[in-house]
Amino acid sequence: MDQALQQPIQASIPSLEDSLRLGQSLHLEFEGLPELNGGYYLWGICPNESIMVSAPQLNLSDELLNTSVKARLFIEQLDSACAFRTTVGNLCEKPSPYLHLSMPNNMVMGEVRRNHRARISLETHISYSENNNISAEITDASICGCRINTSENDLKVGDIINMQFEINVYGIAQKIELTAMARSRAETSKGYSLGAQFIEMPDCHRIALNSYLLKHC
Repeated sequence: MDQALQQPIQASIPSLEDSLRLGQSLHLEFEGLPELNGGYYLWGICPNESIMVSAPQLNLSDELLNTSVKARLFIEQLDSACAFRTTVGNLCEKPSPYLHLSMPNNMVMGEVRRNHRARISLETHISYSENNNISAEITDASICGCRINTSENDLKVGDIINMQFEINVYGIAQKIELTAMARSRAETSKGYSLGAQFIEMPDCHRIALNSYLLKHC
């Protein structure tokens, strides 16, 4: 993807505006301002003009105007990663800080693994069956599932579990709650390794988790 961005943009793909969804996570890289690089969320769209992205962690200043930006995102309905170059066109402080990124005419596309996993280490609280509660460790995760290490012997393939864990995105702690199903189980030297598929998760938690995973891929 980096090599593609260094070459002339390819021919137009289906409308970027039609592909974007409010709340979608974008990874932005600001030229000359690496401390601002990271995950942002789509705030809105001005047709044929700009993409608005939330920026609550930024102190807005005129220094950002006309800054070159490299953007990456995953378009679920096309099952593809895409990237494009743009510039900061405007800064707004209300209702909360956000940026206008000039609308690109084209972008580079590339197929990706839908369930790309990030290696992480998070303590999670798990509840299941009749008031059983345990602590375990998430060792890798995608937006669709995760791997869990536990010393408990009574979790089986097919069990429905409720998971609670905390992530940190730009210094803000976010508690994630979701329902998952155990899809695989293997014995390890320290206990058991479970593969879990996420079943239900609030949209706001999905957005936060996706941003967290992007930082660790």
